[in-house]
Amino acid sequence: MGVGRKSPGGVMAYDPVVRWKARAWAMVAYLAVFSAVAAIVLFAVRYQPLLAANFASGSVTSSGPNMVRVGYANGGTFSFGFLIVNDGQLPVKIQGIQITGQSQLLVPVRLETAAKRYAGSLGEGDPSLEKFIPFTLAGDDRRWIAVRTRFGNCGRFVAGASQTYTRFNVTYSVLGFTKHAWVPLPKDIGVDSPPDFACPTRPA
Repeated sequence: MGVGRKSPGGVMAYDPVVRWKARAWAMVAYLAVFSAVAAIVLFAVRYQPLLAANFASGSVTSSGPNMVRVGYANGGTFSFGFLIVNDGQLPVKIQGIQITGQSQLLVPVRLETAAKRYAGSLGEGDPSLEKFIPFTLAGDDRRWIAVRTRFGNCGRFVAGASQTYTRFNVTYSVLGFTKHAWVPLPKDIGVDSPPDFACPTRPA
């Protein structure tokens, strides 16, 4: 009976050229992935597709093609609205909108929203209007925003001083990034501080 002998296992020779080629291809793949991620991040950082359209408001003292003027009424309120439009292709989540501040002549009270088919709705208690909560706008979609304000702080301003609201700040997220942008209003809103007799909080 014959006995077979095992042949010794073969050992691959070290080939520096093959190893460097593998490293080079790995580096190329890494750079390709890095470039793709960087391009997405840069696109998201620069992406701002929002604009406003279709302005409507409550009673004003004068109205032109680009501006309305509002008569200050101590203790009174003023409402206005506009469509916020996603003019891009990617969905964006609208997280917040700010137009006026607590120390201004128009003091923010609340925001309400409605589907675009109800654009123009401003009436108190209108069933088409809902309390503002963050919402997503699909590409080429729009939503009605109703802004409720009250007149205040006339004592902080001299008689005849004016404030003009030309834009709003919107907080939104896209592709996982949260961003802020200033968006022009469809019409500017001008408010004049009233004379002394109409402002009981102004120092004598």
